[in-house]
Amino acid sequence: MNISRKKRPLDRKIKHFKDTKLFIIATEGKETEKQYFDIFRNSRVQVKILPACNGHSAPNWVIDRLDEFAKEYNLEGDDELWIMFDVDKWGVRKISQITRLGFQKGYGLAISNPCFEVWLFLHFTSLEQNLLTCQDFKSRLRQQLGSYNSARLHIIDFKNHIHDALIRAREIDINPGDRWPQNIGTHVYKVVEKII
Repeated sequence: MNISRKKRPLDRKIKHFKDTKLFIIATEGKETEKQYFDIFRNSRVQVKILPACNGHSAPNWVIDRLDEFAKEYNLEGDDELWIMFDVDKWGVRKISQITRLGFQKGYGLAISNPCFEVWLFLHFTSLEQNLLTCQDFKSRLRQQLGSYNSARLHIIDFKNHIHDALIRAREIDINPGDRWPQNIGTHVYKVVEKII
């Protein structure tokens, strides 16, 4: 039985798509990550976000979405598949299991502790000791930006500070070989470095 796969999922409005590298990122979030990664639209790199839908945001659903996408589309050798979720709701056992499975499948791991907002916060300033929860980071983002709504990001607020975020995220990642940050931090910088 011959199973035909769909062509590569490229945005044909962007010219020169033959040489375009794809980054496919399955996320726990529904909107924030998708909005953020729209920053990186260009002719050499395309980022496809597979957001949570129908309440399926647990890490095992994240990896299942990526598995399904990889089966369905004709990906090339230099295309990259990434899983992205937060540790704030999941126990160490679950996180360990999913990151081990993702690592075994060759997926990149862009995990944040406690949440994606750590990455967003690092665009503006260094980590502060009193920031421990996702609510803390959202509150500080509101102070920094005047308002913060994860469903309606103003990506222009972040676009000019990506390199600052990369530097700060690397500085706080004391064990970059770990599959996820054991302390407050984020590995989102790992995929962003590759994209830019």
